[in-house]
Amino acid sequence: MTVAQAVGSTHGDLLNRVLAQEVRETPWLDRTASRTALNSNGFPLPWKGRWQYSDFLTLVEGALELSETSDSLESSHDVEVRRLDQPENGGQMVELGSSESLGDFPLLDINGLLFRSGTKLLATTKTAHATVSDAAGSVDRHLMSVAQNACLNVEERFESGNRISLCHLRDDATLNYELTMPKNDGVGYHCLVVWLAEGSTLNLHLASKGSKIRRNDVIVNVMGERARATLSGGWLVDGNDHLDTQVYMNHRVGNSHSEQSFHGVVDNRARSVFSGFIRIDRGASASEAHLTNRNIALSPQSRAHAQPELEIYTDDVICSHGATTGQLDDDSLFLMRSRGIDEESARAMLTKGFLRQVVHSEGGTSLLDL
Repeated sequence: MTVAQAVGSTHGDLLNRVLAQEVRETPWLDRTASRTALNSNGFPLPWKGRWQYSDFLTLVEGALELSETSDSLESSHDVEVRRLDQPENGGQMVELGSSESLGDFPLLDINGLLFRSGTKLLATTKTAHATVSDAAGSVDRHLMSVAQNACLNVEERFESGNRISLCHLRDDATLNYELTMPKNDGVGYHCLVVWLAEGSTLNLHLASKGSKIRRNDVIVNVMGERARATLSGGWLVDGNDHLDTQVYMNHRVGNSHSEQSFHGVVDNRARSVFSGFIRIDRGASASEAHLTNRNIALSPQSRAHAQPELEIYTDDVICSHGATTGQLDDDSLFLMRSRGIDEESARAMLTKGFLRQVVHSEGGTSLLDL
């Protein structure tokens, strides 16, 4: 048997296990789109493309081992909440969302088949707030809708498990999203998908540490003119931990703006991965999009992989993207040492200053000890 045949056989067996474990206790939830996508697309090749540095098969196995039903919504204010594990009046719920029109995101569809718990949130005021906590041991999904002219503030903590959050912003709505990911010894997959209508605004603040294997996908679809997305954050990964962050910024229409700024620090034998993708669709003229990713490797054994990508299919746009990976600045270390600061303290101060440039949330500052 060739390597390709062996991989195909392993993928086929694993896909059959996923399909066999589809949750059927909630018939009011339509999982057809996820099932169809998995049957049509199958699984990606391991160690290729988006999965070059992360073990896709281990993440799938991890999702199959999760069977608990957890209530991860800690609190909400001015938000209408419905539980996905309870039927709605009027029969089947159809607004579950899938990877349709997003691209190839098989773990999103696996979540669509396996999730047992979650919430549907509707924000209609300018003071709406929700807190989503960790739900270790479970596969959960959260649907968030922000009404026209409304504002929703979300604080989310995620450590392990398999979670999808799908967020729809109506015209002139605002979503302020603070996502923190503490250190964990397990396997975790998190995916945040946001659709921005005309004049809407997304502010995402991300702070993370590592895990045995942690994958974090952020997908932003700019669907309306005058929409704005600002994404910033940082991570500190050490030990033998792994963190893979993938950001996809899709400008479907023109006259829109996005800004991304991420810093990462890796130490010991840790590995971080960042892939930032910007796509400007045909006809999306007058779009402006910028991406910056900077990384510091503190030890010779640590690895920080960075891959910025830019696809432009129209004219009259302003775009920039770039990524760097290096070490702490020797001149800065020398200057601090010359003023009586010991080397360990100097390195810590420079590292914290580097992360403070992009970590602005209270939760992120606390998590990374800034």
